[in-house]
Amino acid sequence: MARIVGNEGTVSMGTHNLDANAWSLSVSRVTSDVTAFGDSSATVRGGIPTYTGSISGFMNSDDDPNILPASFETGDTVAITLTAQTGNTITCSQAIISGASISTSKTGDATISFDFTFSGAVTGAWG
Repeated sequence: MARIVGNEGTVSMGTHNLDANAWSLSVSRVTSDVTAFGDSSATVRGGIPTYTGSISGFMNSDDDPNILPASFETGDTVAITLTAQTGNTITCSQAIISGASISTSKTGDATISFDFTFSGAVTGAWG
């Protein structure tokens, strides 16, 4: 079994021009208690999974990223593909960008991070 090496990862985020250097993805699901009267142990049922995450990296000097208010008022979606390494990819064609944060300092490159939630089908291959 080989380990996944982080520097082999990539990010594609629609038309946003971002030199990404990190991404994270969390998967959660609601569980519903369906235990009936008289049962001797709890019974739960899993709901639909929710995928949320973030992408961070360095800003380029072109006109992107567009994080002006109009970009967040429209509800537009963006395709996001997260790759850990070749053969280990997760994709959603309808991700919602829920937040963005820009940071800059006198001693380094300007950075940006995006928070997102996948909406719709999530596809991929792992392993």
